[in-house]
Amino acid sequence: MIMKLRLFGILMVFVALGMFSCDKIEPPYKQSGGEVGDGTTRKVLLEDYTGHTCVNCPSAAKVALELKEIYGENIILMGVHAGFFAMPQVSPFLMDLRTEAGETWDTFFGISLAGNPKGMINRTSTGGIYYYNKGEWSSKVASIIEDKAKAKLAIDVAYNNTSRKLELKVTAEFLKTLSGAAKLQVLILEDSIVGAQRNNDVNIGPPVIEDYVHRHVLRGDINGSWGEQIGSNSGETVGSVIEKTYSYDVNPEWVDKHCSIIAYLYYAAGYEIIQVEEAHLIP
Repeated sequence: MIMKLRLFGILMVFVALGMFSCDKIEPPYKQSGGEVGDGTTRKVLLEDYTGHTCVNCPSAAKVALELKEIYGENIILMGVHAGFFAMPQVSPFLMDLRTEAGETWDTFFGISLAGNPKGMINRTSTGGIYYYNKGEWSSKVASIIEDKAKAKLAIDVAYNNTSRKLELKVTAEFLKTLSGAAKLQVLILEDSIVGAQRNNDVNIGPPVIEDYVHRHVLRGDINGSWGEQIGSNSGETVGSVIEKTYSYDVNPEWVDKHCSIIAYLYYAAGYEIIQVEEAHLIP
């Protein structure tokens, strides 16, 4: 009898563990190869298209953060507030986190038209579709997270927190021959913006979370919605290095210690991201 009780108790422990782990990302996923910052690994940009009246968006943001816990600095997150669900509405949904770049991409790739939340993973496409549902993010990231890098990026930040003037140098070094023109996109993000959010996940909070923390929010572009071409139309050779410099005035309403710069290289034809990097205004 005692043995049966012990076996029953052990069984209940495993059942309980299963119940509490159901929100976690399940395999497939990979621990990324290569050391962080060594330039050998192709980093991944996850663009989470969201809005403060999108009830399913908090659970998608949770998936993105879980992927960040798994892959660390080899995955970079960007929350893009765009489309109908990002529009300011009646109180408490008065905040406007939309950007010109975000609206441009949302329209071009047809993301919110397909229904938020959606995410783009290094802007790879399947059958001409660039966005994925949150349940697909883990497997899509895992499929490319260990790819060898064709280029590496370095972002040098010089920021004056009195004048709010930002000076940037972005350096691209090509590790493999690149066929076709590449473009460089430079963006500014702000993390930890507190505001209202609709929600339908009881594990996250009530239907309206008035003090929701909006993470890694796109605030604007530094070199246009589509960036600019660098190098030649035919591509780049191994070892070639290209530098670009930028000046930018940081909005005084943004919390500069929560701001970061994202730079990524992508193919002009097809939009797929070659490499991405992030640097904080204030280390």
